[in-house]
Amino acid sequence: MKKTLGVLSFMLCATPMIYAQADGIAAHESSDVEMRSNGAVRGRVLYSGSCGKNVNYELYDDYTLRIFGKGAMYNYNYIYTPNRMYSDTPWSSWDSKIKSVVIEDGVTRIGADSFFAFTSLTEVNISNTVTSIGREAFSHCTALKKINIPNSVTSIGACAFSHCSSLAEVNIPDGLETIDKDVFCECSSLAHIDIPNSVTSIGEFAFSGCSLTEVIIPDGVTSIGEWAFGSCDNLEYVKIGKGVTVIDDGAFFNDYTNRKIEIEIAAETHITLLDGRVYYYDHYEPSTSDAFGFSNKDPKNIIIRVPETMLDDYRNSEDWSCYKDQLYGYSSTTGIRSVGDGQSAMKADAVYDLQGHRVTEMLPDRIYIVNGKKVVNK
Repeated sequence: MKKTLGVLSFMLCATPMIYAQADGIAAHESSDVEMRSNGAVRGRVLYSGSCGKNVNYELYDDYTLRIFGKGAMYNYNYIYTPNRMYSDTPWSSWDSKIKSVVIEDGVTRIGADSFFAFTSLTEVNISNTVTSIGREAFSHCTALKKINIPNSVTSIGACAFSHCSSLAEVNIPDGLETIDKDVFCECSSLAHIDIPNSVTSIGEFAFSGCSLTEVIIPDGVTSIGEWAFGSCDNLEYVKIGKGVTVIDDGAFFNDYTNRKIEIEIAAETHITLLDGRVYYYDHYEPSTSDAFGFSNKDPKNIIIRVPETMLDDYRNSEDWSCYKDQLYGYSSTTGIRSVGDGQSAMKADAVYDLQGHRVTEMLPDRIYIVNGKKVVNK
């Protein structure tokens, strides 16, 4: 299944397109004179030209690509040939050599496919005048380990950072409302992510194939897309905020055969599980809803905690029927599970405060809930 999804995510993010050079592009070789920008000597300019109506670029001999000017960059297109995948940018001949990209003040948009498959790219500096990042802008930048996205960015296109296999550190800007589909798909080194409170929806395959161990969905999120966190094989704990009303098929589908996952649902209203689709190489077929991986060999490894007041509603719900034996109630005020089989659902090493929040460190002289019992930490 995971292999199929990997092929699928590539196909979704990299659909072959007819070569179409962006209008208005001009490029030319420059002199050997060292160029200065913001007081810094950058070295000899290898190539320069325009990459937007009022935006220009310069490529230096240390393989730094500088983008400067006012306004939006052009959008570019993904190109596929039997020997190479690239985009139709004026700097495409250097896409395997460029090590650093600098987006300077005044630039407002990073165009689609602008830095697609920059396989040597290790450093990106984005100014806080940028408000949007286009689709596939940094897709397949396999050497990129870290990126800081400024809070000025309110829109990130589909697949923008997909298949950045070395990406281990990234921030999601506070003003972002939608995490688009496949944005961080197959970022296999990404083990931690903070989803800001501004986000209201998480798209399909958004984080699939990442190395996340814990996911906290804030209260402002209302929908979680198909396979959004699927194939995150290290996932152990998920907390779903109060605002979620819809979880699509396979959203947290992983192989839990040899490990456990605990899902804590804070919503005090019923969450709908949607029947989704099983993707294949060139088509899809309907499937029964399986948001959390019920089809694994040992479904007892999946523990779903819901507010005590909603337990009967979930257990009697048709779309939650396949998880009936995995559902347990908890008190939204004390964090203590209901008496009976719910007690055994508590992870042996899990610790909660009196508000039912999971904690990683016990402070002295505080009361915590451990295995369903109050404990004073001396």
